[in-house]
Amino acid sequence: MPILLFLLLLAFIPAAHAESNLLSFADSLATEGDHYRAITEYKRFLHYNPQDPQIAYAKLAIGKSLLAGQRWEQADQALEKIWILYPGSPEAATAKQLHADAAYDRGDYETAQLRYEKLRDDLPDDNNKPSAYKIGLSQLKQGKPNEARISFTNLQEPLKQQLSLSLDEYQQLNRKSPQLAGTLSAFLPGAGQLYTERPHQAGVAFALNAAFIYGAIEAWDNENYAVAGILSLFEIGWYGGNIYNAMNNAQKFNRKQEHHFLEHLQQRYGLSLGWQQGQPQLQAVFHF
Repeated sequence: MPILLFLLLLAFIPAAHAESNLLSFADSLATEGDHYRAITEYKRFLHYNPQDPQIAYAKLAIGKSLLAGQRWEQADQALEKIWILYPGSPEAATAKQLHADAAYDRGDYETAQLRYEKLRDDLPDDNNKPSAYKIGLSQLKQGKPNEARISFTNLQEPLKQQLSLSLDEYQQLNRKSPQLAGTLSAFLPGAGQLYTERPHQAGVAFALNAAFIYGAIEAWDNENYAVAGILSLFEIGWYGGNIYNAMNNAQKFNRKQEHHFLEHLQQRYGLSLGWQQGQPQLQAVFHF
């Protein structure tokens, strides 16, 4: 009987070692950034070890590799399955966080807000609602500073007060009015571009519109009505394009200002959602 147990143990050790090597190899591929091969190896591990206690870990790793490859839809599906199949596990909590971060990272801020709100509601009441920061950022990205201010009130002092002051700065950013930019370019082609701090475009818009107007007038004076008509049609197109360009420049200027502000906001406070013992924790590093 002891000999039989010894033989069984010898048979089990290589198998367990092989399973460990398979998962370790997949991890090394993911660490090296070879995510597509890593996914294959994680799936191989799952196929040969359907009852292994590290199944949830491997499935979460697949979700992470899909995110790294920006395969958003597949990653969402993989992450959703984890908290359905393994509720209450550390992997489920991490999957929910990654699920929300994925929407934010791909610029779908409305979806990100909904996911962070769901994540916040799943947390204990005494956990300082760490997702409130990302909810607020998602709302700012959607141009909703008032809603972001309400979300930030769920944070603790001094962070809450600091973010409130930052929102005051956000609302006082130097922005350009698209309506004013369009109106200026309607009165004088290029004026709206100059207002939106695009002097080169202002010069081009003024020169082109002036050239077509001059050419059309000259053709009309010389009774060359066909050429005058063609030039007038071109001028109408350039004139309308000049107005649209000025308004578009104003919107781009505002987006750039807001983007730089939000980047500075994150750098100023060093905020991120970290994980301790499977639970999300808000981490803040203040820069002065």
